[in-house]
Amino acid sequence: MSKEFDKIKRFAESTLGELPEVIKLLDKFDEKAAIEQFNENLNLYLGGKNLPKKIAALVALSVAVANGPKESAMIHFKLARKFGAEDLEIIDSLRAAKMSLMSSTLSAIDNFIDNEHYEIDEETENILKRVENESGIVPERIKNLSKFSKEMLKEHLREKVELLNSKKLEKKYVFIIAYAVSASIHDRECEKVYLNQIIKNNGSIDEIQEAINIVRFITGNRAFVNALDILRSIGK
Repeated sequence: MSKEFDKIKRFAESTLGELPEVIKLLDKFDEKAAIEQFNENLNLYLGGKNLPKKIAALVALSVAVANGPKESAMIHFKLARKFGAEDLEIIDSLRAAKMSLMSSTLSAIDNFIDNEHYEIDEETENILKRVENESGIVPERIKNLSKFSKEMLKEHLREKVELLNSKKLEKKYVFIIAYAVSASIHDRECEKVYLNQIIKNNGSIDEIQEAINIVRFITGNRAFVNALDILRSIGK
């Protein structure tokens, strides 16, 4: 074990409680790869200065549950607990992830709207005006949904109020989590909506940047988390 890796090991044990397993396994084959993995952890995830570590872990947890695998979600759940996340805060983060995933499915409506002419009634127009006043933007898929089914529109907005109405987490962080999940599934329309809400709730560009970095780390790290059994096998 080199001095550099020993330093990383001691730092991880003092801050995280233990050296992540993937780093231990990588070190058996390529110390530089193990060190790079740890540096990415710091540079993109837990080394941020703008999001509290508890919130960073909840962002990572939410992105992990939205994309898998469950082993990754459990890693970040344990970290969130270590950094003081309460039960209701964890539930808030999961609800925000669920809302982002559900919203992304509304793009299916687009296929019904492109070549047809639809008119909306006064009640629907008023609903869309309310959406614009509250969110600052009416996503194209919501406009399409309003043409396709008023009842589906009402249900979607009911779900949004329920799932994004935090029980414990600060509103800004709920939208940061929803934004991160949307970014991880490439839902550009929802990204715009949640970005607007983050700013409206006094979120900063620096916080958004850290959320994006966490998404990058969790997304890329699936390659190793999914391969843990492989790394264990070849390391025997």
